[in-house]
Amino acid sequence: MWFSNTLGVTYSNGPAAAPPAVKAYYDMRAEVVAVRIREGEPKYVAVGRGNFVIYGDDRGVWAVELEVKEWEGVDAVDKLKKAGVELW
Repeated sequence: MWFSNTLGVTYSNGPAAAPPAVKAYYDMRAEVVAVRIREGEPKYVAVGRGNFVIYGDDRGVWAVELEVKEWEGVDAVDKLKKAGVELW
């Protein structure tokens, strides 16, 4: 888990390096919003349909919430779990 205080100091409860700033791109031609959290290639991909909300402030993207209406494929939740998503 990562968090930053108002002075921009980043803290972690794990040994990994701090993640870089989130980058978001919007392609108006295709109506696609891409949110990149870090560099690298994905190992797990979970595809679904639904709604989303992007929260931001003057420093950039603050959070992205996804409301899934339907998953494509029966193993989407398993992929999320393998990717470290906390399940409730």
